[in-house]
Amino acid sequence: MTLRISTPPAADSAADASTGPRIGWAESPARLRLAFAVAAAGAVAQIAGPLIGVVDAAPPAAFTALPLLIALALLPPVVATAFAVGGRPIVGAAVLVGSALLAPGRVLGDLQFLLDPLVVSRPEITVPTSLAPLRAGAGLWPLLIGHLLVIAAGVLAANRAGAPYGTPYAAELDDEVRQRSAPLGLVAGIAAAFGLQLSPFTSGNAFLLAEGLIDSPWLLRFALLVACAGVVAAALVGAGSRPSVARGVSLGAALGVLAITAPQIAAGLWVPLLDAAPGPYVALVCAAGLAVSVWVTTRAHGKADPLRVAGALGLLAGLAGIAAATTTVIAVNGVAQETYSNRLFHPAGILVAALSIPLLFRASAAPVRPAFAAALAAIPLAGMSTLDAVVTATAVDATVGTGAAVWFTGAAGVLAAAAAVTALVAGSAERGEPEERPLDLVLFAPLAVAGLLAVGAFGLPVVKAKGLVPPGIWTEFRLASLGLLLAVLTIVVAVALTPVSRPHRAGALLLGCAGLVGVRVLEYPLTAARAAGSVPGPGLWLALACAGALVVAGLMVLSRR
Repeated sequence: MTLRISTPPAADSAADASTGPRIGWAESPARLRLAFAVAAAGAVAQIAGPLIGVVDAAPPAAFTALPLLIALALLPPVVATAFAVGGRPIVGAAVLVGSALLAPGRVLGDLQFLLDPLVVSRPEITVPTSLAPLRAGAGLWPLLIGHLLVIAAGVLAANRAGAPYGTPYAAELDDEVRQRSAPLGLVAGIAAAFGLQLSPFTSGNAFLLAEGLIDSPWLLRFALLVACAGVVAAALVGAGSRPSVARGVSLGAALGVLAITAPQIAAGLWVPLLDAAPGPYVALVCAAGLAVSVWVTTRAHGKADPLRVAGALGLLAGLAGIAAATTTVIAVNGVAQETYSNRLFHPAGILVAALSIPLLFRASAAPVRPAFAAALAAIPLAGMSTLDAVVTATAVDATVGTGAAVWFTGAAGVLAAAAAVTALVAGSAERGEPEERPLDLVLFAPLAVAGLLAVGAFGLPVVKAKGLVPPGIWTEFRLASLGLLLAVLTIVVAVALTPVSRPHRAGALLLGCAGLVGVRVLEYPLTAARAAGSVPGPGLWLALACAGALVVAGLMVLSRR
């Protein structure tokens, strides 16, 4: 079998076109400037629809969704225009194309209001309170016109956007070499399409249905299939197109998925008798993964630096985690309640943010990357614990509402996942030809001990008290258990990779795992007060021993450089 290695384009190609002049707003094609105006008009029309009333004399929405709907409508044209003003009109045009790929499905979905509003599960618009017939309101037409204008903007911005040959816009587009991005983006796009087909939330309200692809009426079923086709089309464009086009289309499609899933996620978190379902989360996370994968594996203007992208994403994830630790998780009748589940975000956010900063600088980025990748598992460790508490509390009492910490938790998880993918891509690009390295048998003892201790550190409770039933891996498997399981797998994989990795990278990886275990250790002082008479559990002592073993193993590996 022959291994084909793709080399980067020559410096005089479009891949290194960052040295050339950027395209000013005045040099953009007139048709593209018209596309931006049409997209802005479409956003205004989409905002006007809910303001006027999509359903005539309908019961109110389940929550105050207008600020969210305004932001979601404005995001694509604002982002596209920002790229154009910044000298990247090709990317801006592609953003309009990507968002337009999702618009046909949204048109078909909103047409269901014309047929029978009772079967439309849109709590951000209205929540029926009886089986009395409802009819479409005057606001439906601006909403539909807004979607059609988004499609028109995408058509106007497609291909050359009417730019004649020889103009700067056409020249830059023609000079770019088509590149194939990693297949991860295509997989993420398909997974995002799958997530869109699932139920938007679970419902205990008999008048508000929560139906996925199979149970939906025929028009909504067709709308879901068309929207899924749009996401897959964006993934195919990202897999083998010009870099600027691939980046813009993937980003526009991610914004389109966000416009569909954000109200569903908000409803599952905030609306009584509704609970979160995995579908919107899968769709949103995978759509973000599609965009990140395309951006870090294609080179449109100069050499891409995925380590800096990973550092920026990690820093945002850490800051979001710290915000989740300092804001309200749950409230009863609007009164914030003291919680302990989110306190683990203090050390997790600080650890991730601290390791993200070196990635922003070229000299320190590569050595710190393995430790950063391992430490990212601390975000879902804290996040799943927080979400577990939210799900449990809201299921017990309908008066319990969620606070801003839930949003910060979700943002931290998405950003951490994107940072992890980006860091792994950077590591794959950094890795050179395989080298024969003799196995160091001296390392096997501390590595084996660290791996075994990690299983106990995360599998056994850190805090013990009468009546306290903490989540576990073998028993009491709950949502928080997913974070524990991911942490164990991270450490076990790191231990297994150490003997075959370069010493300086393997040492950093083990030290990053030690930081992850340190977050587990801090769970006791941060959350012991949640139960009267609490004492340290066996997981605390095993975590301390595991952290020590990982530090010793990491220093031994680094000493063999």
